[in-house]
Amino acid sequence: MSAFEGAQTTSDGRRVALIKSLATNNRFYALVPPEMGIRNADTVAEIPDSLLLGIAYPCLEDGLNDFAVIRTTYETIDYFPDDPDMRAELMEIVEDARAKLVRRLTELRDRIAARRAHFLGTDLDEFKSYALDIITRGYPRRNLDSMMKLNVFTSVAEAEGHAAGVEPFYQYQFQNGVTHDQLREMHPRQFVATLFDDVLQSVLDDRHYESRYTFDRSVFQKFIALMFVNYATTDPIFYGTNRADYGVSEDKDMDRTPLYLAVAREIRAIEARLAAEDEAAGRRTAHEAGVLRAEDIIQLPGTLINEDLLLAPISTICATAQQLRKHEDHEASEFGRLILAEASRLVAELKRLGIVSPFAYDPGLPADERGCRPDLTARPLDH
Repeated sequence: MSAFEGAQTTSDGRRVALIKSLATNNRFYALVPPEMGIRNADTVAEIPDSLLLGIAYPCLEDGLNDFAVIRTTYETIDYFPDDPDMRAELMEIVEDARAKLVRRLTELRDRIAARRAHFLGTDLDEFKSYALDIITRGYPRRNLDSMMKLNVFTSVAEAEGHAAGVEPFYQYQFQNGVTHDQLREMHPRQFVATLFDDVLQSVLDDRHYESRYTFDRSVFQKFIALMFVNYATTDPIFYGTNRADYGVSEDKDMDRTPLYLAVAREIRAIEARLAAEDEAAGRRTAHEAGVLRAEDIIQLPGTLINEDLLLAPISTICATAQQLRKHEDHEASEFGRLILAEASRLVAELKRLGIVSPFAYDPGLPADERGCRPDLTARPLDH
């Protein structure tokens, strides 16, 4: 059996497809069943929720287009500092690109949080560790710019008055004040979703659109840092840089390319892992539903104390019922008899269940059948 057959040909007939959503402009990899009618390189109105989606590094790069539109528009605005009408017109372009970013990031955050989209070939534990380093200790700005082939981190530092070559490390700071301890406690998948949510909240904050500097400082740097961590913790096969992976189209047979073979294997591995997680969660749920914890069990007092707690109010009810029994009205008398009978049945059940002593006083019985309530303070007879 060839590597291709082992990775791509299965009984379910699914094939790898790179799908683009018109609603969000996001692209995802998926194993698509033939009956769904979606082919490789297709664009659909919305990607079906039933598909398990894979995110490779090039999928994140798509978002750079929206960031580039915003940044170049600010450069144009800088050429017309005294023209408010021009600024207003150009800011419409910024707002349009911003809206696209919101849709893009919202989908990524929500699908990742719901376990319906997953980084392909990424070690999430390593991702979290790398990201926490940038959050807590920082990372050299020039290294980030060099790796990502940009001039963002150093330009922000220069705008803040730091001399070239002695810039402070870049530290990722959360928009909503999530603490480092909270981040450390998160499951890696939740951690990734939280990062995407933070970038999204930064995109939504109007304060970050005063200038290109404020946008780069509070929004663009964050997205690039996220991409950098993903790049550093992902198997290079998923970069899509192999020459055989170039030129994705529905007409080209991509199934035998290194990237598509890797995507097929990875998505199936993720499916198996999720199934195992769900099975384990089901077992835990069944166990928790069927086994009472010690703190959930109501501990009733001993039988003697129960008699005071339970039989005292029953006795009061029965005393009232006894008065009804004496009433000249037949219906009232019958109500009294019924109450006494049911009270007696209740006491009998309490005895049977061991909640009260078998010798407990039964206030529902007729006076000549009740017996005497034991005097718990009496001393035993001396023999």
